[in-house]
Amino acid sequence: MLADFELTVDHAQVIVHTGSLATPGLLWTDDHVAQGFAWSQGQVAFGIPDHDGTCRIIVDLARDDVLEAQALWAVQVPFLVSEVLAIGTTFDMHRVAVPHGAYDLTYQALPGTGDDAYVLRLTFSPSAAPTFRIVKKGGDITADTVLRRDAELAA
Repeated sequence: MLADFELTVDHAQVIVHTGSLATPGLLWTDDHVAQGFAWSQGQVAFGIPDHDGTCRIIVDLARDDVLEAQALWAVQVPFLVSEVLAIGTTFDMHRVAVPHGAYDLTYQALPGTGDDAYVLRLTFSPSAAPTFRIVKKGGDITADTVLRRDAELAA
């Protein structure tokens, strides 16, 4: 496990970005909401439905990512790691060191435990050809396939 922390999620999203990115942020469209993420090189924002309480974030590295049986929803995006990452929300970022390389980054939402509304698992799986895909519909994810592979940067 690379990181495990609690987070109060604001703006209905969890953000992963390269640590040197001065102002992370992406503009969401209806297509992004339907697929559960907005992506641009060096950053991705994963959607999370409105909820009460904190979320537990688990970041891990795995040779092959496996969908957990209790997953409520899951998506996968390509992510190139070349420096320390920042993971969290607009107002609460945690620095996480992931070995440099190309990955399939899978975001899974699991039922919460204790006071946590959800357990959100971010798994980095090394890949020679990372891809986008909807792994499991649920939550706010209504699309069967990826609708948009890019998002505009927020100004």
